[in-house]
Amino acid sequence: MGVQQWRALPEAERRSRRETVVIVGMVALGTAFYGVVAAAADDRPGAWRGPLLVGTALAGATPMVCVAYAVWRGTQTDRSDVAAGELMEWLLARRRTMRALVGGLGALVALSTLALGAVVRMEAELVKAHVLTSADATPFEYVLVFGGVGTLLVAIVYTPAAVGLRRQALHLAERLFTLTGTDEPAALLERAEQRARFEHLLGAEAGPFADLQAGIVVLTPLVASAVAVWLPH
Repeated sequence: MGVQQWRALPEAERRSRRETVVIVGMVALGTAFYGVVAAAADDRPGAWRGPLLVGTALAGATPMVCVAYAVWRGTQTDRSDVAAGELMEWLLARRRTMRALVGGLGALVALSTLALGAVVRMEAELVKAHVLTSADATPFEYVLVFGGVGTLLVAIVYTPAAVGLRRQALHLAERLFTLTGTDEPAALLERAEQRARFEHLLGAEAGPFADLQAGIVVLTPLVASAVAVWLPH
């Protein structure tokens, strides 16, 4: 999904190859650092499963992170001289991109959390069968932490671009439906209602966290991890 969204961006909005390499390199270094720290802190036989899942999730999320970064950089450009219709079309298109992005990231984290939960459940069964000692099994609380951190990372990737899009939408609404110079109460009220409808159309009235709250797929990792923790084991 991330690769398709990256290719769907106009050539002018794609970041330079150097910036893309920097993002990919940072993700790779973060994954390697986490793996080294996790291996040094935990010498259990199955301890490699956690870093492997984290690395897989980060690798899958890298193209989506590049897309979110490109959208954010696009919102930092002064677009006050762009025609209103063209700017509105751009805002609607990028909003659709970010909605698809947050859904893809949430699904990725959810699948990784469910996979880790299955591994932890399997280890619990091995402990019951006396094949594995409880000290070597992954704690169930680790699944909850994994899901919570994953959900937080989704919000961190999504929020800057969403805030930038909202700011651009508010500037366009102010430009098209300015209240300055309108003193007649009835005309002022009509103008304000038109502006509010326009902001609602662009998704600017609720703020960036509305999509996160509405996108139930983003909450799936937390729900899945909580179920994994509280089910009898």
